[in-house]
Amino acid sequence: MSIVEALPAMLSSIPSDWRGTTYRNSNLLGRATFSEGVAKLSTQSKSTPITTEDMSALGISEDYFRVSSNFTTLLELVLAEINSLPVDNVFTFGSTTMPVIAVAMATKQPIDVYSSGSGGGSVFSDSDLDVISKLGVKVTCHEGAPPTTKSTESIVLVHSSTSLCEKSGYDATPLFSSSVDCVVSSHCLFITSTSKIPPGDILVVRKRLSTPITNPMAEEILQTIAGVEVTANKAQPSAEGLERFYGHLQTLSGTPEDKESPPVCFTAGLPASCSLWVELINRGGCDVLMASTAYGGSSQLTDVLVDSVGKDLFTKTTYDVQGAGEMIISIRDRLNKMAQRPNLLPTTVCFSEIPTNPDMKVPDMAELATIITDYTAKTGKDFLLLVDTTFAPNSKVMEKFKQIAPTMNVMTFISMSKSVSRGLTTAGAIVANHTPWTKDLIKGITETSKLLDTNAKPDQLVFLSENHTNVEKRCLDAYQVAKEVGGSLVENVGALNDGFDMKLAFVSEENAANGFTSSTFSFNLPPPKDSNLERNQKLAQDLVDLICEHKELFKPCVSFGQDNGTVYCTVPATSTQGAIKEEDKAKQEVGGVQLTRLSFPPTIDVGKVNEIIGEALKSIYAATMLAK
Repeated sequence: MSIVEALPAMLSSIPSDWRGTTYRNSNLLGRATFSEGVAKLSTQSKSTPITTEDMSALGISEDYFRVSSNFTTLLELVLAEINSLPVDNVFTFGSTTMPVIAVAMATKQPIDVYSSGSGGGSVFSDSDLDVISKLGVKVTCHEGAPPTTKSTESIVLVHSSTSLCEKSGYDATPLFSSSVDCVVSSHCLFITSTSKIPPGDILVVRKRLSTPITNPMAEEILQTIAGVEVTANKAQPSAEGLERFYGHLQTLSGTPEDKESPPVCFTAGLPASCSLWVELINRGGCDVLMASTAYGGSSQLTDVLVDSVGKDLFTKTTYDVQGAGEMIISIRDRLNKMAQRPNLLPTTVCFSEIPTNPDMKVPDMAELATIITDYTAKTGKDFLLLVDTTFAPNSKVMEKFKQIAPTMNVMTFISMSKSVSRGLTTAGAIVANHTPWTKDLIKGITETSKLLDTNAKPDQLVFLSENHTNVEKRCLDAYQVAKEVGGSLVENVGALNDGFDMKLAFVSEENAANGFTSSTFSFNLPPPKDSNLERNQKLAQDLVDLICEHKELFKPCVSFGQDNGTVYCTVPATSTQGAIKEEDKAKQEVGGVQLTRLSFPPTIDVGKVNEIIGEALKSIYAATMLAK
């Protein structure tokens, strides 16, 4: 059977864990290898039904939806089969415009876009093209068919109307020709010339600036192609539910509800950051100051834009929070040096996670406000404090800063795939505080998000509007779980290491009482007595491997804050560690032992969790003693 023929049986046997947003990060297969397994399963005899167990046995494509999911990879494989392309050449996007922008940014070549189909017309307006040009790319839109000879000076992209691909059963091959390098139809990108468009570079742009289509969207299209009843992606959010949700995001952030300047919601956190950066670039440019161990995706997104846009409009500087370094001292030092630049851009942004990742530090806000006030007085530049409140979305940071510095421009960034949605969907939000400057900026971000078409999709807004309530209690409950497990962990480590007092990188009780109820802590296990560097370097991973054998309670994963009764375990502690420089990872080591991060749900069997961790600690320290 072909994959399309096997699709009805596959869709009737989808495992429950395909519907999440984060997946086990052990033994990840990647899109190509996962697709090989699907293709092999499709050849199974019709007399042997495809079961849920068969689908589970396929493994995991990628560990996080924003990179790829089993649903989106299955859809891309089906589209590849229909269009006689390798799966590496087919991408879905949670946007109808980002496929074109991704090709431009990935290739760094001029793009000639030819509109095709009765519903054609230019994909971008003249004002859109002006904004896009500031990203360092050149896109030119043409009506009609592409040239018949292959261009050596540009990428030839055919853009079809939304209905053309859908009405043809997602067969885009009539638009393929020897002169066409790729075809974009609705949310799909089909690459026909990999010599000019490297698929790996497209994947980087998609996972940093955009997302694949959502799982419900993918399932709906798969059901349509399979010819079965379409049950997926039917729900729509209500206007009243969205109004309550947007107002709640504002009060969580510590600013009054304001229907005139509502938050902007996106398909994931990084597209939210991207729209902010693009809007500031369009306003003349900005200088960004962010932690060297900021969320790896945020760091790489910023690097991608710096590389594409150029330092005449966008720069990145980093400060340190890890190890023995003091966050406030590092921020002051970097801003003092930035203030001396002769070519500062119109806006400076300090992007800070509060609490920080992975150290769970909460800075002295009065001191931070003073540093920012001094900087603006010296430079005369607009200044935005962008606070990533993902670890504690209920912290009301805007209210705290308003009490200290009433005129300071503050925005919050929230990745909502964690506690806000309870882990049921990905999404990101930007929320403005009370100042006229941020209210004007949020309107600009709204318009830019429409250009990039990365706003949260209806299925995401349904999940969000139905699950945001009680996030304050979930965060508090998860903090209490983390606090209890952390105490037991420290006690067990001390008992096995001559009373060693291991420090947890965790919010203080004072910070928690002030709303920073993080569900996450990090720690460096003490090196065993008389051990060597090689054994020390394995210690953290050995612990995580042992506790994750208990799959019902522990999961090797870079996320956190989800309401699913599972402890998420990350080594090294910095999320998406592949995007963080090795020298910054090394700063987290103590005696060669890497920093481990554990993140907790609001409800779990704490006694069982403590028992499993305690036994794992005994095992790794006993094994080290025997190895001497």
